[in-house]
Amino acid sequence: MNNKIILFTNIKGGVGKTTLCGLFATFCAEKGIPVAVMDADIQQSLFRHRQRELQQNQTTNLPWQIQSISTSDEDVVEKVMKKLKDIPGWILIDCPGNINDHALKYIFQVADVAIIPFSYDADSLDATELFSNIFAKVSHAKRYFIPNNIILSDERREQIKQDRDNALHLLGSIGYVTPRIKHGVAVKSYSTIEPLDYWQEKAVVNAFNPIIEQI
Repeated sequence: MNNKIILFTNIKGGVGKTTLCGLFATFCAEKGIPVAVMDADIQQSLFRHRQRELQQNQTTNLPWQIQSISTSDEDVVEKVMKKLKDIPGWILIDCPGNINDHALKYIFQVADVAIIPFSYDADSLDATELFSNIFAKVSHAKRYFIPNNIILSDERREQIKQDRDNALHLLGSIGYVTPRIKHGVAVKSYSTIEPLDYWQEKAVVNAFNPIIEQI
């Protein structure tokens, strides 16, 4: 399978980059797509999540491998990114949210796809637009925007409807906006070693399938 570098990224914190990266990795693995993950976030949340799970279950067959990388050393990041392009399959990278991190340019430059979670509120939309414009200056990656953690009852409110329509219009003009992923316990309680359960797959399938099909 051809190599693809797929980023989970945004300047806005709390939009679900790490959670969706983990879910997407398992979703791809269950479709038979060779996939591995690189945790480049300063908090190393996804990598530490895997380590905690392995402490409780050391004999499990892992659906995908994960490595951590520090973006504090630009030379190391540049060398690693060049090597990743030679690895067959899909490499997912959970990116830090700090766009002032100079090593990020090496990650952005090799990317084929950027998956950018966001929410409908004006602050999230403004930050996502700002990030997307900066990102486009250093990367030719195709951008996919995922409305994430959406509370369905809120969508009945007029202001939320307006925010949603603004988001779809604005981000749809610069990338592909997927169907929403609704707020729920199923998504938040993801695992890096267990298969997706019925409710997790149901929550993400409409957002993830169009991305996979287009890649």
